Amino acid sequence: MGTTRSQNYRQIDRSYSSNIRVRSRKKRRRFDLKKIVIILGSTAVVVAGGFVVYNQLPFVKVNKAIAAGDKYTQVEDYEAAIDSYETAIQIDKHSVTAYSNMASAYLSIDDSESAKKILYDGWQNTENTGLLDNYHAVILNEAVDCLNTKNADMSTVLSILSVLKEDNESRDAIELLDAAYSRIFTDAYSYNVDALFRSDSATYAATEEGDAVFSYGEYESFVKELLAIYEAAPSDDLKEVIIKYATPGDISFTLNYENVAAYEELIGSIEANVGGSDNITSMKACLSNAQEVQATFADIFAQLDVGNVDELRDFVVSDQFLNLRNIFLNNEPTPQENTTYVAISREAIILNNTDGQWSYRFLNFEENPTTQGVITVWANYFEDDGIQRNSISYEPASIEGNYFPHTKYDVTYLYSYITSGKATKVPKMNYRLSTTVTLEDGSDVETIVGDWGGPNEWTMDIDTIESRIRA
Repeated sequence: MGTTRSQNYRQIDRSYSSNIRVRSRKKRRRFDLKKIVIILGSTAVVVAGGFVVYNQLPFVKVNKAIAAGDKYTQVEDYEAAIDSYETAIQIDKHSVTAYSNMASAYLSIDDSESAKKILYDGWQNTENTGLLDNYHAVILNEAVDCLNTKNADMSTVLSILSVLKEDNESRDAIELLDAAYSRIFTDAYSYNVDALFRSDSATYAATEEGDAVFSYGEYESFVKELLAIYEAAPSDDLKEVIIKYATPGDISFTLNYENVAAYEELIGSIEANVGGSDNITSMKACLSNAQEVQATFADIFAQLDVGNVDELRDFVVSDQFLNLRNIFLNNEPTPQENTTYVAISREAIILNNTDGQWSYRFLNFEENPTTQGVITVWANYFEDDGIQRNSISYEPASIEGNYFPHTKYDVTYLYSYITSGKATKVPKMNYRLSTTVTLEDGSDVETIVGDWGGPNEWTMDIDTIESRIRA
């Protein structure tokens, strides 16, 4: 049964195929040759038309432009490749591949600025995070190169910050900020104490060793942006970075006094929101003490600015002056640097780091010839019959910016003999004013007023005094 059925299936099958072939042969015989030619011709026109339409489709044109760019890239004709990728982007501004390949071509000719621009434009147009990641990678690689070649400065740090602002969890950016800290301040700004925060001062001058500058305003904005990023995405690593950048490296730098209060407030904000360190504590002490000292001398400076040098008599014996003088005289702890002659001025302070601890001093006249005036506290032991002398100096501002002639007033409250009545010598505490005028040729003209402001005041020039001493 089974065999019979199989054979019948094959027979039916063969007869079905035979009928089909026969019918086909019969149909082909009926076709007119002319009609066949017309039909074939029409079909060719339709196919050709379809091919033309296909080639005009935007995605086809984009792919062809990208393919052409890739071929140019393979033979290192990067300019032609860039033109091809640009064509693709003009057709479709959402082509991620075109942006990416075009950036690669720019990088091949060391044009990182153009590469960054095209990647950033691509991210804005496509919102493709891969393009943004590549944009960030180019920025960070540039920063690494600057650090390795010792060409990094705060602009390098700001470029790293730009990555962190767009990706506040970028560990690469945080690690690079951390690595940059100890290098940029030393490499870029140590050549001049005014380069950091005071490059706009009259005394600043770039040197052959460098020309990097950075203002306090830029620094404050940078730190505040770090704080904002930390608030949005706190991490222990970013915390440590902020605490480091709270003080600018391990170098000496000059800070305009007008920025002292703002800097102290900034450090206070860091302590409140992130935390502190010994480094920050010592810096804060310097800024606070500088303001206290300025307050001590504010009134006497106001008097001296209008020429009231006589006011120095009362000031040199005042408690506020003696309290400050005694700190240096007795070598008491203070963030202000202890020297024999302690300059007090109003324009700027120099901050110095020693083993992680900051100290400061005000600029003296030689460091800042454009000063409004400098008071110098004398902190040296000099006793007359067991009584400590009080001494102070004052150098007024230059006249019309000319250092010479340079005038200096020295005021001393001392125990000395004065003439009383019939030429009788009487020991008494009294004031002495010495006025020294230094001329451009280096010579000095000095005048001394004894018992200055007293009933037996006398005046003598230094030549007369010296001749009497020799006699």
